[in-house]
Amino acid sequence: MGFEIGRERLQELFEHASDGVMIIDRALRIVALNPAAERLTASAASESVGVRVCSEVAVCQNAEGFELCETACPGVAALERGESQTTLDVNIPGRGGQVAPAACIPMKGADGTPLAMIIIRDVSDRTELEERVLAVERFDRVSGLYARTYFDDLYRREIKLAERQGRTLAAVVTVLSGDVLDGPNADQAIRAVGEAIRASLRKVDLAGRHDYQIFATVLLDTDAAGAASLISRIESRIAAIRATGTFKESFAVRHGIGTVGEDGYGGLLRAARQRVAQGKTREPGVTGRKGD
Repeated sequence: MGFEIGRERLQELFEHASDGVMIIDRALRIVALNPAAERLTASAASESVGVRVCSEVAVCQNAEGFELCETACPGVAALERGESQTTLDVNIPGRGGQVAPAACIPMKGADGTPLAMIIIRDVSDRTELEERVLAVERFDRVSGLYARTYFDDLYRREIKLAERQGRTLAAVVTVLSGDVLDGPNADQAIRAVGEAIRASLRKVDLAGRHDYQIFATVLLDTDAAGAASLISRIESRIAAIRATGTFKESFAVRHGIGTVGEDGYGGLLRAARQRVAQGKTREPGVTGRKGD
């Protein structure tokens, strides 16, 4: 069943489409582009009309990132052979090399002149969603600290960098225990400890939830004294939480310290966890306070 779309309606669709639309001629010069194309390519129509599309505005490439201009130009295929390419990527120089999905289809001008339409998909909402998903994966939803996998990646990177540069590091492992973990306030307690740790850190330090009730912190350019200072700050904040009376169940927090000087670069977290498990005193690495 055929149908027709009036010229005014086409112009309206062109002007208000969320996807970018560029019209190119047989010389691959831009004849027209809609406001969405201006936005997506960071190219004003007043400066882009008459410019070859692949020189400054949008460079077609395949899935491997190789440019198609010289070997398999979609614009040439559309203009000379009437071929459509509906799965295409374009590299956008005006957006710092950002890549967006696109399509190139043949069309004709009002006088029958061969033209091609390049449609650049607006994936900004998808990009924002992907960034939100990545953020969720980076952070533990309960404690607010880095999630285990992401923290471990950062930890390995910092260990390699510090070892190469000969810098000192310290690690603190904090363990929450008590009846509070078996009751309805377990998540609230984990969140409270996470907030106490995060508020006690410097901007350069890293902290993550390493297990259900275990938290790990890596302190850059820090020795045992600096780690002990962090523990004191955490304990002060934990004491303030206790003073609110929020948690009626028993609530205990213990800490273990690992240092490069005593445990080497590769043994920081392992040593800190072992000291917590062994119940050693603050020197060389554990402090604890029992709940009421």
